[in-house]
Amino acid sequence: MRKKEIILIGMLLILSGLYIHFFSHWFEKQPIAVKVSFRPSRHPGETVLPVYFALNGDYKLTSVKVIPMQGDTFDPRVMPAWDLVSDSNSVPTRAFRYGQQIRGMKPALKGIRPEPLTPGMVYRLVLSAGNLTANIPFQAKAIQQ
Repeated sequence: MRKKEIILIGMLLILSGLYIHFFSHWFEKQPIAVKVSFRPSRHPGETVLPVYFALNGDYKLTSVKVIPMQGDTFDPRVMPAWDLVSDSNSVPTRAFRYGQQIRGMKPALKGIRPEPLTPGMVYRLVLSAGNLTANIPFQAKAIQQ
């Protein structure tokens, strides 16, 4: 090959690399997307439909909190209704329900159990997986008798 052809191929590779780096999303981590759903209760005496959270992939969660909201405002200093932290290495998780024991995670305060949700009250799920975070509001729904 001649020197001119080698230079052109090198420039083509550099421009291709720059294009991939700046205009494609190959190397970016996808944000955590959370979908909230409600399922019928199997346990008699429950007043609120069970709440399920589905994630857009398998994540090793490091923190999960459900915090009651004060009207339309969110105050992260309010005591969470449910608060889990990772011991050391949580299992990749794609879905879970409110109050579930997630493998590899434990309550932030020893011996504290999840509080029952109040029908009609708005809560915010705040979760993290390493340096990725997500939060989503949801409203607890009463079981129709």
